[in-house]
Amino acid sequence: MLGRIALDLTNDANRTRRIQAAIQLAAHHKAELIGVCTDPPTPQYMYGDGGAAAQILATLLEQIAQERIETKERFLKQAALAGIKAQCRMPKGPIEEVLALHARACDLLIMSQTDNVESTWTIPSNIAESVITSAGRPVLMIPYAGDIQRPVGQHVLFCWDYGRRAARALADAAPIIQQASELTILTVDPQPEMLRSRDIETDDLLAYCSIHGFPQPKEVHAQSGDVGVGNCILNAAADYGCDLVVMGIYNRSRVREWILGGTSKTLLQSMTVPTLFSH
Repeated sequence: MLGRIALDLTNDANRTRRIQAAIQLAAHHKAELIGVCTDPPTPQYMYGDGGAAAQILATLLEQIAQERIETKERFLKQAALAGIKAQCRMPKGPIEEVLALHARACDLLIMSQTDNVESTWTIPSNIAESVITSAGRPVLMIPYAGDIQRPVGQHVLFCWDYGRRAARALADAAPIIQQASELTILTVDPQPEMLRSRDIETDDLLAYCSIHGFPQPKEVHAQSGDVGVGNCILNAAADYGCDLVVMGIYNRSRVREWILGGTSKTLLQSMTVPTLFSH
């Protein structure tokens, strides 16, 4: 069971759906919700020397402050109506830093896939990437399209490649998978020869799932071919009716920039169901 869930309350077009998904999940797990109401990034041109720019900036900051108060009140009211214990934090600082910081005292952080066309404050799309790769906690991303009618995680698609990040993702998602009704394990481009040479038993993962109280898994394989691993995952989620994808995220770092692997990029940009990323 999840005990404490952090929720990004940034003012974007997907906030209402994100709050709804968080409340459903918190109610299902009897978890506490920690809403994190951040300051949206302010365009640098607002900080000019002219009097008009200063006046516009003051008006904008006043508007932001008022919206934060309204967001806090609305969120706490919704949580109370759902019978959920909740807090709302209003930190100062860069969005990615404060979200990662608050996530570390929780089991999970809930954010949203970025829809730049609809975003109120034009939140940079790399915010989610930075948080996922720095928080040290799993991040559940809610897609900006589609309806979420029930608590996330009733039928989980777990992406398994015998790698370190996949193993970490399985452990991170355990509180959700233990409450799931169905579990499908997807391996893209399986390597049976490698497993035999390492003396890996075919039922090792099934034994792990059984010991930890997971649903009896359905194992499926796919070949990436010309479509790529990311599209294989999306196709499997649709084919098997999964409402949550769990995967380890891959990246390599560069000075002041995160460059994610192709599979992670595909899922972040094209996800069709909520996706739990672990790093």
